[in-house]
Amino acid sequence: MFKYSAKARFQAGFTLLEIMLVLVLIGMASVGVMMAMPQHANENDNVDWQSQRFSTLLQFAEDEALISGKELALVFKDNTYRFAFYDYESKKWLALESEQIGKLIEIPESMTFEHTLLGSVWDEIEAEDEDVFLDEDYLVQIDSDEDEVKSYSPQVYIMSSGEVTPFRVLFSETGTSADKRSSLLEVSMSGAIKRTKSGDE
Repeated sequence: MFKYSAKARFQAGFTLLEIMLVLVLIGMASVGVMMAMPQHANENDNVDWQSQRFSTLLQFAEDEALISGKELALVFKDNTYRFAFYDYESKKWLALESEQIGKLIEIPESMTFEHTLLGSVWDEIEAEDEDVFLDEDYLVQIDSDEDEVKSYSPQVYIMSSGEVTPFRVLFSETGTSADKRSSLLEVSMSGAIKRTKSGDE
């Protein structure tokens, strides 16, 4: 007859942290595969590729915020975007330094890139509340050049609690052609991403 101690019973299976770490590793691998794909292998698929890359990076950022406990954010400027994190020591939003999602992403001139906020609990916060996430004194540092540091306020927040500022992003080809391709991403407050390509019902 075998006897199982209480310690052996507790060691069976995986902890939640171990499972979440595995998910992060899977996410890192998927980002690596996505980045290795040629950006201009097919001009017609360029919009779809950019849209899929944005979706993949956002999902990875959501996992990163949830596991690391950091408050992350998205900063849009012209035809670029990048991720930032909130540094509690300096009370500022700083550019995220990460091999997977820490780079400034530029959208090709062959397409347009538009984002729209859909409203969230952050819209209800008044300026006089002095919320550090919305205060203009606490902005995100984009450039690494210390002599010319440009700062911008994040438009989308990716919280460690799992909440995300609801927003949509539209990728579309430039020009006036009736058959130009487009891809719309809609992100809910729970972080769920819905992608609709041109021609989809």
